[in-house]
Amino acid sequence: MKKLLAFSMLFLLMFAAACGNDDSATGTNDEGEEKVDQTEVKSSLLDFQLEIIKVLKENHKPFAEFEAVKAQMNDSEVAEEEKPSEEEAQAAMDAAKEAGPKAAEALQGMEIPSELSQYEEDLQSALDDAAKSYEKRAENVSLEEQEGAQAEANELFVSFEKKFGKPFEDLDLLAPNFKPELE
Repeated sequence: MKKLLAFSMLFLLMFAAACGNDDSATGTNDEGEEKVDQTEVKSSLLDFQLEIIKVLKENHKPFAEFEAVKAQMNDSEVAEEEKPSEEEAQAAMDAAKEAGPKAAEALQGMEIPSELSQYEEDLQSALDDAAKSYEKRAENVSLEEQEGAQAEANELFVSFEKKFGKPFEDLDLLAPNFKPELE
């Protein structure tokens, strides 16, 4: 009986040791904290992306409306009586010109969350490119069809998307594409 009791105690002791906090088998506590931090960074980055989408949608609307008016005016298949008036077109163009600096200010005024401090340089550079894109877009607004008038604004927007996508790639996330959000 004493042997059985001793064997049982030994078994319980080994079982307790195996169930304890064995860093070599499950990873160190630091690794667990790092995973939590990565999850927090990813979550913060995705939340920040949603904020940017909201700002872009709000500020892109006058440009989209202007482009729709311009397309109608220059479409030969649209009847003259259905085309926007010169005043409507001018009002849409003025709204787009005013929207550029407002969009730039809104983008440059965005605060990068502290959880993303390691990516702050990339994200700030991306926001600067987006702001410049809207400034250029407003500068080049015209009722006439001008090929390549918005080329520089489009290049800056592509640069914004690339720079903003870098932290996503570093965190093994799919880099965002903002253009579909604005159409």
